[in-house]
Amino acid sequence: MTDTFFCPRAVENGGGPDSPFMRPFNGETSWRQPDNRCGYCGSLHQDDFMARLEAGDVTIVPTDKSYKAYIRNDGGTPFKQTYRDCGASSDCKGPDTCTHWVTREIAETKFYFQHLTDDQRRRVVELLNGKKVKFAAPGYFYVLPFFCSRAGA
Repeated sequence: MTDTFFCPRAVENGGGPDSPFMRPFNGETSWRQPDNRCGYCGSLHQDDFMARLEAGDVTIVPTDKSYKAYIRNDGGTPFKQTYRDCGASSDCKGPDTCTHWVTREIAETKFYFQHLTDDQRRRVVELLNGKKVKFAAPGYFYVLPFFCSRAGA
């Protein structure tokens, strides 16, 4: 793999360079192409998330988790999802040798907030405070992202 990194979700769960497990179980991965997703957790790339949030062409679908949200396309380019579509007669031995990769367009994707940099987290808070983020029902984060707090809390 080129440009490898440790997925922050895996590191939170005991993965990382000191893990007794080897790649990919230790969370060492890269950004999958052509959909630009984390090869470990499947999250949309943080720069893509921020660009879409800034452009205002996505709606955030809140979850009951402080680390995750779904991102729905709202007028922008559809998201892409790449996955293995191996048939029952396939002789694929693993993801590195499989030739059955398929990419499709999707309207909604997931994003894990652990992938944001500190600067990106600050910018998300600015956008939230400026009411520049569109939300699906109920219209707000009912469980705030782990890096946020309510005013006065």
